[in-house]
Amino acid sequence: MAKIRLTPDGLTRLQAELEDLTHVRRHQVADRIRQAREEAHGDSGDSTAYEDAKTELALLEQRISELEHTLAEVEIVPDTGDHTEVMLGCHVVIQDADGEREEYVIVDHFEADPRRGRLSQTSPVGEALMGKHQGDEVTVETPAGERRLTIVEIR
Repeated sequence: MAKIRLTPDGLTRLQAELEDLTHVRRHQVADRIRQAREEAHGDSGDSTAYEDAKTELALLEQRISELEHTLAEVEIVPDTGDHTEVMLGCHVVIQDADGEREEYVIVDHFEADPRRGRLSQTSPVGEALMGKHQGDEVTVETPAGERRLTIVEIR
């Protein structure tokens, strides 16, 4: 099975999520199940709240299992410091033809979240940037149309 490549920040975020789910959320949902069971006087068949909490617990346990599996397969992308070309784990500042700048960390698809500045290396823009250098221009076809981008900074 292929390793899941994460930045150190991505690993920390997944570990924090797992910690929260196993030590906080799991107990909260279990308390809701107990409370709903008590309110239904032990007849869980008539309690919508009980069924909702049981469904939430099942989804929570599924996410915990996914995180545990993922964390067992992680390969950390080392931070090599200064980068001269766009590669996994680097920060890149790009500028479009209108002068608008955007900054991203290039990550594996697993931790991608463009709204939070984490761009997948396999996204159209990420793929076009990989291996390029500061000052290089790329043209990329995105769902919003063709974009011309200049790499302003790599770190």
